[in-house]
Amino acid sequence: MMSPAHVADLAPEAGIASARILIVDDLESSRRLIGTVLESAGFTNLDFAADGEAALARMACKPDMVVLDIVMPGPDGFKVCERIRSEFSPDVPVLMQTGMQEDDYRLRAFRAGASDIVSKPIDAGELVSRVRLHLERRRLMSSLQIYRQRMEEDLRVAQAMQHSLLMSAEQVDAIAGPRGARLSTFYQASNTLGGDLWQVFAVDETRFGIFMVDLSGHGVSAAINAFRVHMLVTGMTALADRPGVWMQALNRALVDMLPVEQFATGFYGLVDRAAGTLTYASAATPPPLHFRADGSWSALDGSGVLLGCNAAADYPVRTCPLGAGDRVFIYSDALYENFRDPEASLETPDLAAHVQAALQSRDDFQAALLSRVFGPDQAHPHDDLTWVMLEAGE
Repeated sequence: MMSPAHVADLAPEAGIASARILIVDDLESSRRLIGTVLESAGFTNLDFAADGEAALARMACKPDMVVLDIVMPGPDGFKVCERIRSEFSPDVPVLMQTGMQEDDYRLRAFRAGASDIVSKPIDAGELVSRVRLHLERRRLMSSLQIYRQRMEEDLRVAQAMQHSLLMSAEQVDAIAGPRGARLSTFYQASNTLGGDLWQVFAVDETRFGIFMVDLSGHGVSAAINAFRVHMLVTGMTALADRPGVWMQALNRALVDMLPVEQFATGFYGLVDRAAGTLTYASAATPPPLHFRADGSWSALDGSGVLLGCNAAADYPVRTCPLGAGDRVFIYSDALYENFRDPEASLETPDLAAHVQAALQSRDDFQAALLSRVFGPDQAHPHDDLTWVMLEAGE
């Protein structure tokens, strides 16, 4: 056995010196020996139990670690360990001590839930080292758990803030309805937070604008950029009746705002039901799909320079005729791209067929489209997914 001086060299950090350690052994001499070794090493909060039943009773004090003998009257160490795991704590370290060297004893100990095993007679250095190791590991795991809980709470708050940027169905109807159209929207982040954003703007009494952006990246950084874009576009109402100029202004702002190698795709369309047109500018978006009332469809031109790459980029204005009953479907690339298997990505005609089938389905359009594209279980997409469906009224 190590000398007390050498045991003291293994003194625990201050954070675990006061950890409550429950020592369970039916021999008083063994309890005293273990207690003396741990006290010499600097542990200050020791508790003792003389048998299995007493140990289980002491679990109400929530020890940070249990040093447990196997051979005891009443419930042995195996039974006590199993009950600790099932009734009290699945993660408290349990250090089982045994004088038996047979592999069967060790296997049974780990099956019962032991964290580690020390041999009897006790070696002071081994005991202190293993006690310290498991307590430090538990403290680290506890710190990580607290950190994770805080991060999850922060992410929930940020998620709620991000969703608050999106207009409610009632707000959208209040803009589109009086201007002769209906809109349905969908947004789902690939993680808690995402980099997609859509907005609807009233331009005047007869026209309104539709904006969608897909920022590169995922998670917190993409969400922060989405917040910044939202602030930018809310200050661009004076340009809302000129899609090309509007897109140029947004691009110039994003060139200054986005870090190097980050970019965005975007779409801005001006809906004018009186003129029967959708006038739009786009920046490398997936081709919007135009479904006509007669059942035919075509893919619109979504090409254009990526946002945030070139401050001098121009964005040509294109016009799509919009008759009564026509629909225009604007969407992000997560709806058709298979990021795990690019060869399995949907071609535009395949996606158009899915959208048409979902429109004709008796089910809710959103549920029907997700089911057709991602399967009945509606597997979570690996990128942020957003779409806006515009329907022209009479």
